[in-house]
Amino acid sequence: MKVVVREKQMLDLGGSMLNEDGPTVADQVSVTAVGLFDSEERLVPLVSEYLTFAVRSANLAALSAETYGRNIGYLLEHLKDTPTFKSSSYDEILLAVTQHGIQRYFTNLREVDGLTSTTIRNRDACYMALFNDFLCVGGKHRSAVREDNPYAGGFLSPPPKKDLVYPCSMQELKALIESSSSERERCLIQTVFDAGLRRSEVGRVTLGAVNRALAFAQANFVADDAEDWVHPDYCPLYIDGSKGRGKEFKPRYSIVSRPVLERIRRYHASPLFRKHARRYETADVTPCFFNSEGRPFNPDAVSKLLERLSKRAVKSKRAERMVSPHKLRHGHAYAILTSPDFGDNYLDKLLMAQKSLGHKQTSTTETYTELPQEVFHLVCPGTGEISTKAKNMADLAAQATLKIRLGDKK
Repeated sequence: MKVVVREKQMLDLGGSMLNEDGPTVADQVSVTAVGLFDSEERLVPLVSEYLTFAVRSANLAALSAETYGRNIGYLLEHLKDTPTFKSSSYDEILLAVTQHGIQRYFTNLREVDGLTSTTIRNRDACYMALFNDFLCVGGKHRSAVREDNPYAGGFLSPPPKKDLVYPCSMQELKALIESSSSERERCLIQTVFDAGLRRSEVGRVTLGAVNRALAFAQANFVADDAEDWVHPDYCPLYIDGSKGRGKEFKPRYSIVSRPVLERIRRYHASPLFRKHARRYETADVTPCFFNSEGRPFNPDAVSKLLERLSKRAVKSKRAERMVSPHKLRHGHAYAILTSPDFGDNYLDKLLMAQKSLGHKQTSTTETYTELPQEVFHLVCPGTGEISTKAKNMADLAAQATLKIRLGDKK
């Protein structure tokens, strides 16, 4: 099946079939719609109506609607191949499928397709939203299309297993950075790690936000046990975070090391950055990082960059595994939880990590507290002393910073 998402796309009605017998409509309209199509390009009406309504009401982002559509399509295709629904339309399947029928599908995913419990639960969440928010509830101008709700009791799949998180270590971060010949890419990778960025947040970090964080770094503070002025090792970096309601951003301040901000400042001072930054009116709309074509990074570009550098690192024996963007975010969490300067106890560090990651609940952040034994060996040097997050970032910047020349394209 295929999902087509169109958001605020202008449509010229002048070519409408309504005009065959004379001019009837000629206006341009803005269209937001989602369509799920089967293998013969036929629309699946109920699912398409649900997804369109969800996007228009901002309950789903366009990318999420595409994911939901694919997941619902997988279920419908599976049920269509069963003897029970061989001659049924897709809408008829949705109106007749039972709780047991959906659970059998999950069993097939687990035992035949080998999908993880987390992937199955994600699909389960899509189906539950379809039934709870659309099929089994009435709207302003229509009644519920289905009375019995297979999801009346909640999820139909078993709770997913919680696996230990294996973050990007400092050694892996260094291997990724050394696998790039571009200072822009090196600086970006270190920033994603040190700021705990999601891949979708990279393109929304601005020059203005970095400038304000650097201004904080220049502030003078007096420590409790010292008479001299000191500069902070960490600064708050404003981020328009993902995971907000609907399409809204969820702002937060991430804890960023001063050496990383200074490395970004050197990149911003280069002719390469200034050439692309001229197109923007203010610092608050100027992206912090540009890709090789002078545009902001999108999520796919960040993933492809990490994939390319990971392959190089593995091939050169610098690293033993591929590193995804989210493993860099995991590394940020572990860097806070293992740094001795973020509090004297577990709770202090946990709250710091929660705020920096933008988690609403500390229970989400607690996933990172179950440290595998080998992680301690990665973060602890042979002396037994644990280096601070800021010190690690300063050492890495000193070892792996490249000069940016006038003729560089990257």
